[in-house]
Amino acid sequence: MKSRSGNDYLNKLISGLDIIIGLLVIGVVITVSMNVIGRFVFNYSFAWAAEISRLLFIWMVLLGAGIASLTNEHVAVTLFKDKAPPALRKIFALLSATIIYAVCISIFVGFDDILSGYVSSTPFLAIPQTVLYSAMVVMAVLTVIGNSLFLYNVFKRGAA
Repeated sequence: MKSRSGNDYLNKLISGLDIIIGLLVIGVVITVSMNVIGRFVFNYSFAWAAEISRLLFIWMVLLGAGIASLTNEHVAVTLFKDKAPPALRKIFALLSATIIYAVCISIFVGFDDILSGYVSSTPFLAIPQTVLYSAMVVMAVLTVIGNSLFLYNVFKRGAA
């Protein structure tokens, strides 16, 4: 397998997350397929399958976003950045990193507020909503790590 990072620990983390995301994809496909078959063959919809597929999909997407931050493979419009001089590139990198840190901090603060007073669960399976919202925190932690590595590369290696 091709290395996505120079750090062995980071590569192991990314590989583990890739496996988890693969399992989540399989879970989404199975639960959605069950619901489709149930609707068209048995004329019955499995409400629990919709809840499970939604939960798995949310986790899949947010873990994927965290991996994109760790590997610096997220979607970006680089038209202006690529044409800018190196000093301006560093300013763009610092500005984007600052915005990303601000978003991650707001996720942490918001999650703390959710935990302090929010008690709700899904209608059919009674899964606590915090299980859904904790995916945001995991994504934010992965994003902070990825953003810090990005800033390290910008200022130590000069690659914006």
